[in-house]
Amino acid sequence: MSFSYRSIVMLLSVIIFASLLKLAFFAVPKDSAAPVLNAQEVRQDLYALLDQIEQHSAFYALTANKANPQLKFMASLIVEQYQDITPNDRFAAEVTKLLNTLKDPGAQVHNFDDQSGDLPLTLRPVNDQWLALDNDNNPVNNDFPFITHIDGLPMSKWVATSQAYLPEPAKQSQEMQLPWLKKLNLLREDLGLSIKPYVVITLINDDLQSQQVTLALPSHNPQTQLATISEKDETQDINVLEFINQLSQFERTEFQDMPNQLETVNNTTVKLKISDLYAFELDKEQQQELLKGMTHPLLIIDLRDASGFSPKLLTMLSRYQDADLNNTLAPNVMGFAHYRRSPELRNDYLQPLNFMPLDALEYSPPRLKSLTRNLPSVDKEKFSPWYVRTKPAVAPEGRNRLALLVSPHCRQECEWIAYRTKSWSRANLIGEKTSGDFARQYHFKLPNSGLNIRFSSSLTYDAQGRLLSGIGTEPDILLPQNSDIQWQGLVSLMRSAKPKAQLVLPAQHTKLAQAKLN
Repeated sequence: MSFSYRSIVMLLSVIIFASLLKLAFFAVPKDSAAPVLNAQEVRQDLYALLDQIEQHSAFYALTANKANPQLKFMASLIVEQYQDITPNDRFAAEVTKLLNTLKDPGAQVHNFDDQSGDLPLTLRPVNDQWLALDNDNNPVNNDFPFITHIDGLPMSKWVATSQAYLPEPAKQSQEMQLPWLKKLNLLREDLGLSIKPYVVITLINDDLQSQQVTLALPSHNPQTQLATISEKDETQDINVLEFINQLSQFERTEFQDMPNQLETVNNTTVKLKISDLYAFELDKEQQQELLKGMTHPLLIIDLRDASGFSPKLLTMLSRYQDADLNNTLAPNVMGFAHYRRSPELRNDYLQPLNFMPLDALEYSPPRLKSLTRNLPSVDKEKFSPWYVRTKPAVAPEGRNRLALLVSPHCRQECEWIAYRTKSWSRANLIGEKTSGDFARQYHFKLPNSGLNIRFSSSLTYDAQGRLLSGIGTEPDILLPQNSDIQWQGLVSLMRSAKPKAQLVLPAQHTKLAQAKLN
């Protein structure tokens, strides 16, 4: 049987194409991190981490003389402590503590599977006590609802230990403490306690009567998980087409019931939740809902999880601001920023954060010099020139009121919203102190552990030259965050709050509701 020249070429082409497809599967790097690290891998990752921090961290450059020896000392302690096999999740925890010495609210560690045993209950702060709840948010024991001790140690000891994993502005936030308080075995290791398959908790009631309860920890079998991973690797090639078909039919559930509608609290109050500020800029329907809410005597906006750099929301909310009668030098300047110099960064690095070069103000040299006289002197080899951000060109209108729910998860542009509205007489911030995370982040992956590291590569200052990054904004009304907020009670808090100082507003046409709260 003979083959034509064309048939041979076609057959060879098919074979070559099939081989290339197979090579492509081998060439794609796997993102799964190593489950354990040896001593050399720990040292290599720490060296890479310190090198990246020194080159790209804005908070490191701010206090390099103090930060450098502190970071090296902590890295040496990690190397000394882990001279054998180190689980990847334990190494991630140590890296988290090391990064927190920078006092950078944007420092984060990602891409690791936490295999430590979790506390088999839910903690909820109530004033200075902690409720012990089960998975259905019911008390573990109705007669003894509060927890005072875990494994014989008081809750204050566990809280203090968990704070080592939080950046400075968030250490006192109960909301930020909760995820780390759940990591029972991780904190046990830090406290020098033995790892056991159970936990003993002490519960108490209002009469100060106590009861001890023993709870089993969820079982964890590493061998089973490794076997599952191996099975997935073996069937990966077979299921590629099936996976692609599933993706084409996949519907993102988070968009099915997006909470972008106004909800009525009472006859004078409505509330709206906004989390993604980029999505808000594109969502004309939600913008209309916001405008509708602004016609009510009181609008409550939940920004506890808001992030993104879009300025649209701040621009729309600026109708609630007071007339600025104090800053005559540069009434339109909102703040300044600069970033860590790096060969791979362009001079428009801060443009997504709505900053522009100082020259864009078109001020005369004397006026520009006077404007920037309070800015700190910086090392020009480490930091870029100064950039400026201006206020939205929106005139204040109306006499209705605004309440914003904020938390340490209010980041990026949400930080600006909290900072700006803090000084408005008709706006109240409610919740917990924000973390001060204004920055654009630099991120990279450690070579051996596969950990994704992020930290701030820029610093933000107010119009008077005071550092804002890492400081955070205090709420007007402190309210520890829970998932089940009583909205009518929130309105009562607004009524009982001390009035903020009123600025004299020039005569203007008012378009929004003038009604007072009932």
